[in-house]
Amino acid sequence: MNDETRKKWLPFAILATALVVWAGWFALGAYLEPSADQPRHDWRKPLIVLACMAAFLAFWGIALWRRSRRM
Repeated sequence: MNDETRKKWLPFAILATALVVWAGWFALGAYLEPSADQPRHDWRKPLIVLACMAAFLAFWGIALWRRSRRM
């Protein structure tokens, strides 16, 4: 991978990392439920949040990959 290609993909990698951290933060909040009257720690809620983010990033990555293959 040459230097120009790295510079091209670096903003996308930074954005994807930020989205994963953001989803992790929401997943932690979904697990802990700090404002609920009787909080229950259900492990399925953060899995749903993380699965949705993974699906979004996979769709986005496939779209970017297909676009780069056409050019």
